[in-house]
Amino acid sequence: MKQHREAILFSTLLSCLVLLCGFVGRGEAVGVRSIDNSVTRHIAQLRAKEAQQRAAAAYWLGSRGTAAERAIPALVDLLGDQTPIEVAKYRKPDTFDARKLTLGEEVASALVNIGKSSTDALIKTLITSPEPHARENAAWALGALHRRQLI
Repeated sequence: MKQHREAILFSTLLSCLVLLCGFVGRGEAVGVRSIDNSVTRHIAQLRAKEAQQRAAAAYWLGSRGTAAERAIPALVDLLGDQTPIEVAKYRKPDTFDARKLTLGEEVASALVNIGKSSTDALIKTLITSPEPHARENAAWALGALHRRQLI
């Protein structure tokens, strides 16, 4: 009788473990898919009519770090945008943001937050872009990436 109870208990525990692992695995897949869908949605938002919406999307993508690497080409296209934005409308401004930022500057910051994978696109912009503001923002972003690597 005692062996039978132990077998039932072991079987129950094993079943619970299998179920728990199955749910955890599905949850991780759903989480990854959810982040991927959000990145796709925010990349599309980079083409919005309003500069504030584009800036908010750039900020959000930058906050996702390497998970937003596929946004790099769309972000680089906005480096030269000189439209003034109000960061306080979508995030808490820091001391650097006391002056008005441009959309291109917000994008440069997002590319820095995405990380080293932005380097090649930033170098290409620095070398080939006919827009001075895009080159300036690319140079700033490359310097910021370099400073991050030294720390």
